[in-house]
Amino acid sequence: MVTNQPRFIEVSHPIEMGMKTYPGLPEHQAEVLLDYDSSRERYGGQAEFLIASLHLCGNTGTYVDSPCHRHRGGVDLAGLPLTSLAHLPVVVVDATGHNQRGIGPDLLRGVKVQDKAVLVHTGWSRHWRTEHYFEPNPFLTAEACDFLLEAGAKFVGIDSLNIDDTQDLARPAHTKLLGAGVPICEHMTNLAALPPNGGFLHAVPIAWVGGATLPVRAYVMKFE
Repeated sequence: MVTNQPRFIEVSHPIEMGMKTYPGLPEHQAEVLLDYDSSRERYGGQAEFLIASLHLCGNTGTYVDSPCHRHRGGVDLAGLPLTSLAHLPVVVVDATGHNQRGIGPDLLRGVKVQDKAVLVHTGWSRHWRTEHYFEPNPFLTAEACDFLLEAGAKFVGIDSLNIDDTQDLARPAHTKLLGAGVPICEHMTNLAALPPNGGFLHAVPIAWVGGATLPVRAYVMKFE
């Protein structure tokens, strides 16, 4: 029965104290600026509030890269149009059975990606918050990125440590996709819960002028 009521599927990791996203990058820190007890006195015993600050690296948890992450003069987070981040039709590429780390165009042929968010399901997120997560990861090859750009993909996400081979310092996936203005989302999760087609992705960071990368609470809306 079709009800037109959306089902929301989370595809981002929660940000928790003590977690590590990428080797060598600092872990985030939280600070309570005003707690309930202190604030209650300030408000004459009639109300209480919790006010805290969160200090984090842009590359924390599940995050979106803007073009200026890779390219000088590229569009920053504030310059990314909402049309490239919100209510994008989703296509999921199942790479869980792929026997090589590099995911090439062969897995993408026949997949309709025009104007869609392409989410690559590698299964790597099952290692999240373990040391195995930081070992050589599944990634998209340069040829796969060329294919996605030629086919008109609007957004590319992956549930892996990096969309590139971390051993390749040229970072061709970042170079090609961000160079074409296509946002990248890394460290996604729960992609196994998504249908191959039919959902709509929302992965919107704050409009940070000059910001290159920032965590998002990414989710997919699936209309039943």
